Amino acid sequence: MSYQKPYRVHQRPRNKNNFWQVLAIVAIALVLSLAIALAWQKVSGDAGDPAPVVSSSRPESSSEMESSSSQEQASSSESAPPSSSSEEQASAQGSEVYGQALPETERVRSDYFDDAVFVGDSITSGISLYQIMENADVLADTGVNFDTIYTKESVRQEDGTRIPIMESLGQKQYAKVYVMLGGNEVRGDSEEFFIARYGAVLDDIKELQPNAIIYVQSMLPVTQNNNYNLDNTKIDQFNQALMELCGEKQVYYLNVAECMKDENGMLPDEASPADGMHFGPDYYSKWFEYLKRHTVAS
Repeated sequence: MSYQKPYRVHQRPRNKNNFWQVLAIVAIALVLSLAIALAWQKVSGDAGDPAPVVSSSRPESSSEMESSSSQEQASSSESAPPSSSSEEQASAQGSEVYGQALPETERVRSDYFDDAVFVGDSITSGISLYQIMENADVLADTGVNFDTIYTKESVRQEDGTRIPIMESLGQKQYAKVYVMLGGNEVRGDSEEFFIARYGAVLDDIKELQPNAIIYVQSMLPVTQNNNYNLDNTKIDQFNQALMELCGEKQVYYLNVAECMKDENGMLPDEASPADGMHFGPDYYSKWFEYLKRHTVAS
């Protein structure tokens, strides 16, 4: 049996320089990691801190306090619910237009006149004659003036008898009263006498209908040639005085005349071929369309 000499593996000696290089790199990396960690903690801590509260010791000036109080009052006023009183609503809407023509408003429906009454002379009588606005009451008669409105037996009762318009007006309460008078006085009265008599009638109507909205309608124009020797210039003059009277009496003035006039400020001839004053259903429709667009809240 032969003896075999064991095989020896020849190992290369380690390089000491490489060992120290690796160790240096590891140390540098460790130092950098530690530095980065510390920096990150500082940044994070700054970002998480609450922002400092800056307070001012300067006292609020009186003007600033007043401004703040005014703003709070305005806000409170805007949020307050509107008044439910129809009388207050009407007053708020129309109080600024007493003494001038009521401006155009949003159009109302015909049922606005369910609780209305129309007071006047023969022109107002045409509302019933032509069956215009049948849901409203009409207290009117031919030839009615500032005197006969108290005396002429014009309004038929259920028993067949008749009573004066002002007496009838006191029998029932209305929400709206429409007045059109003066056509039978404008020719002969002076302006002062006319306004005094009209004012007395309005005072009595207000007493009879204390909760009603009272509309005073202007006298209407006539044709240039009419059977009553009426002059549109004088009618316009008296209407102006009537509007001022409405301001004094705190009632509403309706310039109905403007929807009846032609380009010359007169009632067109074709509107009243018979007498130059009274007209047919087409112009009653114009009249009531005007009324529907000139109202106050009820």
